Amino acid sequence: MLKKLSPRSRPATVPVLCLFLALLIQACDEFEYSPYEVRLEEDEKAINTRNIARIEALGISPEDTLRFVLTADLQGFYEENEAMAKHIRENQDSDFVLVGGDLTDFGLAKEFKLIHEDFKTIGVPYVAVIGNHDAVNNGHEAFLAMYGVFDTSFAVGNSKFILLNTNYIEFDKRVPDLDWLEKELKAAAGYENVFVLSHIPPQNYEFGEEKSGRYYQLISDYDVTYSLHGHNHNFDLYFPYDGKVPYMQTGAAEDREYIVFTVIGDEVSFERVMF
Repeated sequence: MLKKLSPRSRPATVPVLCLFLALLIQACDEFEYSPYEVRLEEDEKAINTRNIARIEALGISPEDTLRFVLTADLQGFYEENEAMAKHIRENQDSDFVLVGGDLTDFGLAKEFKLIHEDFKTIGVPYVAVIGNHDAVNNGHEAFLAMYGVFDTSFAVGNSKFILLNTNYIEFDKRVPDLDWLEKELKAAAGYENVFVLSHIPPQNYEFGEEKSGRYYQLISDYDVTYSLHGHNHNFDLYFPYDGKVPYMQTGAAEDREYIVFTVIGDEVSFERVMF
């Protein structure tokens, strides 16, 4: 027969144990188990998918002027990233921002979160392609959870944007997926302007030497408007292969510079902006 304990007979350790359990449960929500853990808030999930939907919902017609910002290599430059986000928000009438990879040094969700904290304040959608630093450790998992698939595309106005994963080494030589790129380029036939954005440019050995020749050929054959890149941490504009298609690589955030593109019909211009 069970005997009901009176309050006086209840062990004094019971309330203490309950308090300990309550604090333990709260602590589980506040602290990370591991630096490689990927635990996200709702606004940190599927960022590319949600922001591409916002861009497509802008209702920009082929006759409208389109402006977008390009930057890359944000990793670890948190003071500069905060300043850049503020400068874009206060000085640019752009429709969206493209980030050309390397949001992080070590592919950690915590690093991706810090970048998102700054870039969600710029007032326009931003879309990111994965960089080689983003793909180390469990960066594959973190990027997929926060930004979505590694290769993606969208169209706005008279322009198509193709974001390609070119991190050949970190993906065991399985990328860039040039068959997918060619399908996207074929599907872009009706657009006046086509921009291909990836982190590692084809002249770098990290792109995969056996891949670079076909990439140059595709970019030339399909009259791509610009091939855009990051990775080398300095601005450069050059015309390799056929001398027709411009290839641009942006500086890193530490250079306190970003690029603003303006698209009017088939006329595309750009401005280097220092902040």
